[in-house]
Amino acid sequence: MPYLFSYFTTQDESLHLSLSWDGIVFEPVAGGGSIVTSPIGDRTLRDPFIGRASDGLFHLLATNGWASTSIIHARSADLLEWTDFEAIPVMSKIAGAKNAWAPEFFSDRDGTINIIWSSSVRLEPDAGVDWLASEQYHSIWSCKTPDFRSYTESTVYLDPGFSLIDATVFKRPDSSGFLVAKDETGTNETPQARKDLLIWALSPDGRPEGTGVRFGSPSFVEGPTVFESDGRLVILFDPFLEDGYQAMTSVDGRDWAPVRLDLPRDARHGSVTVINDAEAARLHSMKER
Repeated sequence: MPYLFSYFTTQDESLHLSLSWDGIVFEPVAGGGSIVTSPIGDRTLRDPFIGRASDGLFHLLATNGWASTSIIHARSADLLEWTDFEAIPVMSKIAGAKNAWAPEFFSDRDGTINIIWSSSVRLEPDAGVDWLASEQYHSIWSCKTPDFRSYTESTVYLDPGFSLIDATVFKRPDSSGFLVAKDETGTNETPQARKDLLIWALSPDGRPEGTGVRFGSPSFVEGPTVFESDGRLVILFDPFLEDGYQAMTSVDGRDWAPVRLDLPRDARHGSVTVINDAEAARLHSMKER
């Protein structure tokens, strides 16, 4: 089963792709070069996420720079030519919103698309919260769309009582699944017990349940993405203070252990999606771009 890893690099904030036939070795597509750059907004494609919707097309979501309250969206039939770039103003109506980071989507059984992302909202002074602290406090937000043309109002999807970013959802066909996100509290200085990943179970309607559980990921990691390979779950994550992606694997979704995968050394915050053999063969034939 082919897997497609979409990511950006520190040197080039555009869409890059790597292909794997076994979920272990990922080979860069088009010689590791950029597949597409953003023609709109801040002209960056940070934290790219690619998924297939009920219309049969691939849809790309990405962060539109550090301080934008919109997210980038584009469509593709073949993963190489991307069109209809637009900036979706997901937080434009939310007073005090500072950003919209790391958008992803997952679909309900009826095909309704749930878009999630992380945002920081500056609270009013009389709310009893320090302004500087509130600017660093992120929650996971969401909206829904049937077709990537009309959208519901944005609402808080997950706020565990501490700053949280980079949520990703893994769902099985029976709608069971879980959410993984990064604890964004603390600083980027060692030693640090935070800045690691937590996991939440999902209810049948796709909502996180209970309290997030730490499952042994190292600190100073972000950008998780989850896929299933050969009967095992795999979480990839970005150790943002160093080079190279890392991974953990599990049989039951509870006990996780480190595993070594062959991933691009220059990859930053990406996502993995399953594609078919014909799509993989076409990408594999791309030598340069």
